[in-house]
Amino acid sequence: MKEYIKKYPYLLAIPIVLAAVVFFYLTKEPESPAADPALFSTESSLAATTESKNQEWFVDVKGAVKKTGMYRITQGMRLMDAIDLAGGFTAEADQNQVNFSKLLTDQEIIYVPKVGEEIPTITETPQQGTSTAASGTTQKININTADATELQQLSGIGEKKAADIIKYREENGSFQTVEDLTKVSGIGEKTLENLKDSITI
Repeated sequence: MKEYIKKYPYLLAIPIVLAAVVFFYLTKEPESPAADPALFSTESSLAATTESKNQEWFVDVKGAVKKTGMYRITQGMRLMDAIDLAGGFTAEADQNQVNFSKLLTDQEIIYVPKVGEEIPTITETPQQGTSTAASGTTQKININTADATELQQLSGIGEKKAADIIKYREENGSFQTVEDLTKVSGIGEKTLENLKDSITI
C-alpha cells in the first residue's frame, strides 16, 4: 500500500478536495429569491389608494344646524356626515330640501334651510378643473338634459323637486322656456328667480 501511495502521491489530495467541496456547500448561504416586481406595483397601488382615502377636505356648514362652521372631512363622506359633525339639525330645519346621500367635495358650502325658507344662492369659488363659462361664472345647468344629481346642485332643488322636474319632462316633453319651470309642482316664481342665473334650456 505504501509503495502504491509512493507511486501515486496525488491520491492523497482527493479526500482533502472532497472535504473542502462538502464544507463549501454546507456553509454557503442560500440566495434570496428575487423580489417580484408585480408585488411592488400592487403595494404602490394600495398605498396610493389609501393616501387618496385619507386626503383631508373641508366643508362649510351653515343654516339650521346646531353648530355652524368649517369641518374637516375625508373623501367619500356624504352630506349627512357633515350634518352630524355640525351637531345635527335644529328643530326649524327643513330636512325635505336636503339630499342626505350627496357626496361631498372639498371647499363645498352646505346650507340647511328652515321650514318655509328657500335655499339662498351661495357663490362658491370654482375648484380647479370645474367647467366655467367664458365670463368666469359656473356653467349653467340644462334643465332639459340634467339628471337628478345635477338638478340637486341647484339652489332650492332637493331630491323630490328634482324628481318632479324629470317627471314633467317625461310627461310633457322638453321645457320651451326657462319660465316653464314654474309649471312643475312646488316651483314658484320666487324659486325661479333664484335659479335664473344657474339654468338654461
